[in-house]
Amino acid sequence: MKIIYEMDRKVSLRLNLKSCFTPFSLGKVGLTMSFIRGVLSRRRDELVLLISLSPILALLLIDEKSFILGWNEGRGGLLFAILFLLIEWYDSREELKLRHLSKRRMFLWFSALAGLSTYYGAVYMFQLQEAISNLGKSLGISKEGLLSWTWLWEYVAFAAYLAAYVAALHGWSAVKKTVTPIVYCAGSALILLLDALFPYESLGALAGLVPFIVKAVVSLLWVSGVTVVEDPLKAVKPPWVYVDGNRLFLNGLKGMVVLEINWPCAGVLSMLIYSLVVAILMVKMEAPKRRKLIYLMVGAAGTFMVNVIRIFLITLAVVYSNIDLRVFHETVGEVLFVVWILIYLVSTLTVEKAFTTRALKEAETSGGHVKLN
Repeated sequence: MKIIYEMDRKVSLRLNLKSCFTPFSLGKVGLTMSFIRGVLSRRRDELVLLISLSPILALLLIDEKSFILGWNEGRGGLLFAILFLLIEWYDSREELKLRHLSKRRMFLWFSALAGLSTYYGAVYMFQLQEAISNLGKSLGISKEGLLSWTWLWEYVAFAAYLAAYVAALHGWSAVKKTVTPIVYCAGSALILLLDALFPYESLGALAGLVPFIVKAVVSLLWVSGVTVVEDPLKAVKPPWVYVDGNRLFLNGLKGMVVLEINWPCAGVLSMLIYSLVVAILMVKMEAPKRRKLIYLMVGAAGTFMVNVIRIFLITLAVVYSNIDLRVFHETVGEVLFVVWILIYLVSTLTVEKAFTTRALKEAETSGGHVKLN
């Protein structure tokens, strides 16, 4: 009975397999393949974008610790460049749609991709960063500036790659539509170069902003209940702060901690870069010059205040907690600025959209032309 059952089962299985390949089932397979091809065709732009960012995504998997948010200690800033790229790509996705990929465009795109991959391959396999550091020493870069000198080339390489990749696939005119991440990387590289050449307080023009930032931070500390003392040797119950130039002597839960605020640490870097990014976005926005100027002023003032709040939060962490200051300093500052920029952009675009909508409604009711100012 067992053998007969198995033979019947084989025959039944053979019949079922045969029935799977009827003309009707083959038609269903054809429809399924057409559906898959349609999905791939519709998602081709996203797939190409993902492949274009694959060198950075691979680095995230291979060496995630290198993406430190400290501004001159890693490549964490590249993540913000990618964020700006995604925002602009989504905003201009119709203009950046891949309608025709010629062999020439594909070759240029793969060449750019291979160039960036080769750069990072040289970093990890041939100690390229060590060679860059030695070059800096031979050029007279000080020991304090070598870290900035080494990392600035990451931003130069990625800025060049972004411009080449967009131009290869969409033409040079499309670079204008994705210029923000390129300018962000170029601006970061420039500031790192300045820090390499003029570390700490040696760049007087930018260091001149530090006293104003220190006064604003100390004022916020006073409002929060921290005593501002004029003589650190007098017995005063913690928490208290004593100011000596650009140094803050803070006495809190950690005991005595001295914070030295130089122009890079004061957030001048972030203020310059993000103000530049906001300025570019304002130029691209279709709005009257008067409103653009207002948006720029609000953005610059907001960026300055966010920087003051960043340093204020660090000082609060010193006097009221035992948190790891290095981690707090490297994460809170950059994240706070990005959150502010995103809130600012969304708010600005919402306000501008409201102005445009109102102008269109007024034009419809009056039967005249649209006047946005």
